[in-house]
Amino acid sequence: MDRKSLIDFYKDTNYTTKSLSIRGIPPRPSEWNVPLFLKKVYPDNVELFNNSLNNNRVEIELDQEDLEYFKALLLHESLFNFYKAFYNYLGALKLYDGGLQHWIEITAYYAKFYLANSVNILSGKSRYVVTGSNDNFVEDIYKLINNTGYQKNINKNGNFVASYAKYGIEIDIDPFLNEGKLMILSDLGSGGSHGYVWKKYSLLNTEEFGITEITYSYPQHLSEERNLENYSFEGYRQLDFNLEVDSFKNYFQREYIKDQSNLIYTSETAIILGVIGELFNLFEELQVIGLPIEKEKLLYMCQYTLNDSEQANKLSDLIYSGFPSNNKYIDEYHRYESN
Repeated sequence: MDRKSLIDFYKDTNYTTKSLSIRGIPPRPSEWNVPLFLKKVYPDNVELFNNSLNNNRVEIELDQEDLEYFKALLLHESLFNFYKAFYNYLGALKLYDGGLQHWIEITAYYAKFYLANSVNILSGKSRYVVTGSNDNFVEDIYKLINNTGYQKNINKNGNFVASYAKYGIEIDIDPFLNEGKLMILSDLGSGGSHGYVWKKYSLLNTEEFGITEITYSYPQHLSEERNLENYSFEGYRQLDFNLEVDSFKNYFQREYIKDQSNLIYTSETAIILGVIGELFNLFEELQVIGLPIEKEKLLYMCQYTLNDSEQANKLSDLIYSGFPSNNKYIDEYHRYESN
């Protein structure tokens, strides 16, 4: 799938009026539009769901009218992940002053994770896990795709207990072919939400539509490194508390981290900022009516978070200039790395 195909797919989408929000306006980030939408339409489409059942999963082909709605939805969710990535990128920059290596690495991981998910969704792939405790859970849908699990959740009084029940909803759209389907499934696979995102990301050739790969190793290694850093004795490397006090003071210091506190491209964030810029320009190139991709929001986040700092001034300048792929701040980073 090349860049032109992606742009053609979203061309003429009206983000403001074409929305799966039940309220009829672009959804808020807290709204789960697809589970909410399914809960609303299921009672009037029971036969369609029953007829679309195959091997304990429902597969519904999306017609062109459906696709118009889902284009707006995909843009909404992709943008949400994009802004989350930028937010975490700012968080990582903020931590350089304190030399907080562990939290820089973890925060940078989440920025990469949200960027990967933003790219996945823009290319037509999204998933939701609906648990029994969620307001949008539909008991009859769960029973349809997982009757065995449903029966196991019947208590001795004959009542269904939804506490441990869940199902997945997946959107799988091919922008190149302009077709797609919605699936409801009981088998969510392994690896959880992070595993799903990295698996989908690994199947993409992002460079075909002008987005640099976040990692040149297999993407799942980023999640594995995050787990190693966060949950094992190899993590929190600054906290060797068995050292004598004077030795501990010297060991705790991470001056090479603090030395980067005036950079906006750093050893941990260079690829993140690069992809943020590429995605921003791709969103703009889509020329979607009403799409809320605005420099002003990024500038406000930057200035509010980083205050009147050298980082804030550099990043603001980069945003104002439209994230050019070659710029003096990349050169500054390369000079730092070569010393």
